[in-house]
Amino acid sequence: MTSMPRATDLFETHLTVSDLERSVAFYRDVVGLPLALELPERGAAFFWIGREGNAMLGLWSLGSAPIGLSLHLALAVSLGDVLGACEALASHQVTPLSFFAAETTEPSVIGWMPAAAVYFRDPDGHLIEYLAMLDEQPRPELGIVPWSIWAESPAGGEIRIELHTGSREPLRSLFEEAEESQQELDSYFDAGEVLVAIKGDRVVGHLQLIERSAETTEINNLAVDPAFRRRRIGRMLVGAAVERARSHGYSAVLVATPAAVPENLRFYQLAGFRMRSIQRDAFSPATGYAADAAVDGIPLRDGVWFDVEL
Repeated sequence: MTSMPRATDLFETHLTVSDLERSVAFYRDVVGLPLALELPERGAAFFWIGREGNAMLGLWSLGSAPIGLSLHLALAVSLGDVLGACEALASHQVTPLSFFAAETTEPSVIGWMPAAAVYFRDPDGHLIEYLAMLDEQPRPELGIVPWSIWAESPAGGEIRIELHTGSREPLRSLFEEAEESQQELDSYFDAGEVLVAIKGDRVVGHLQLIERSAETTEINNLAVDPAFRRRRIGRMLVGAAVERARSHGYSAVLVATPAAVPENLRFYQLAGFRMRSIQRDAFSPATGYAADAAVDGIPLRDGVWFDVEL
């Protein structure tokens, strides 16, 4: 018997809708899928998922027929997008749902996969899912839990903070999480010292400290692996950095962060830092940033300096 072809991915799926124009607007303007083809005479429209030619979603109009199905479609996105999906959906007046179809403010984690997911319904009641596989070991014993419970559940050992003494090249991708300008990153990559957060044998976060004067040291670059965010690892790194600075006799720890990133402003204030000054045009083409760089529509221009006295 001849072997059947081996499927390697899902290319195409279809949903039935009651109002094609309304659904085209929803999937184009809310979900953000690029419209590939619209055939009003056939009551159909097609969207690309990901890059053109990667995968396709078809919508087919049932018109006023008094029948319908509630179907399910999962869209693969980054973990960062899953973690921000509840806020993003709410901003479009779409209710974010948990795995159990209850309104939620955080993703659900399916422990046996493991994957993080946020759900919502389209105008016809179809259940749409944003899903990101997690780069962690499955924990089927947890079942399906909110992200906050998954994040606080131990897996593969506790987090420990250590001084990094080897080559920094394996950490470059983490540095790039917090630095958009390659020019800037190259200028300080080897400076100062680096603390790393380790889970098992894996580095899941880092913090770079650079001395700025005999009295002050600066947190210059800080990032946590996307798969391990919202687990207080960043707070642990900052706490370790502050204690290290204190033990070395510094009187203050400084840090600068873009004014365009509200979560960073909140993070450092919750960590005990206070605003010190504004540096206008800290992010400009002169330092390797695009002239039109923006974060969620906010121009990336000014920096906010914080400090904590020791």
